[in-house]
Amino acid sequence: MPCKDVISKLRIDINTLKESIGNKSELCNYLIDRFYNDGYHGIQEERVIWDISVIAYMINKNWFKKEIISCPNVNDDTSYELIKDRHKIAMITDIDRDKIYEDLFKKLGE
Repeated sequence: MPCKDVISKLRIDINTLKESIGNKSELCNYLIDRFYNDGYHGIQEERVIWDISVIAYMINKNWFKKEIISCPNVNDDTSYELIKDRHKIAMITDIDRDKIYEDLFKKLGE
């Protein structure tokens, strides 16, 4: 799952979180507080919630577009290069951001 141009689409803002899950539970309020100030990156009104991408893929693969490709070679600087004739992997090329967040908000609100 490439971060750039794919999983980075999971960017969301604090107001959307407040409107969607605010005051639904203590857990929801805690998550909103941690989103706003995670204690490491400081206060941010908007950010990507990277961690939900893999869980969302396990919940519903239909929210993701993928392409079967030859496994890229990962370089020391974490960049990658496409190489032919290696084992095949599924490369995520796009996501349905709205469905992922809709499912998350529904589950957190229950």
